[in-house]
Amino acid sequence: MTHDKDIPVTRAVGRFFGHLWSAVRTDSARERTELRREVEETDATGPTGERMTLRRTTIEEVEIHPDRGGA
Repeated sequence: MTHDKDIPVTRAVGRFFGHLWSAVRTDSARERTELRREVEETDATGPTGERMTLRRTTIEEVEIHPDRGGA
């Protein structure tokens, strides 16, 4: 069996994207429902006279995890 340092670059790249793909699939298995989104905006003037918009966004979500067999 080869050591990780002896694997070809193409296999290393394949493993890298495989790990990313499994993370995307795992995350998409969850169901997310957005309950509320609040956005507060205020226009202001900065210390040197430039216009600014101050924005605060609050998102409330519920995440439903699939049943993992009695855990």
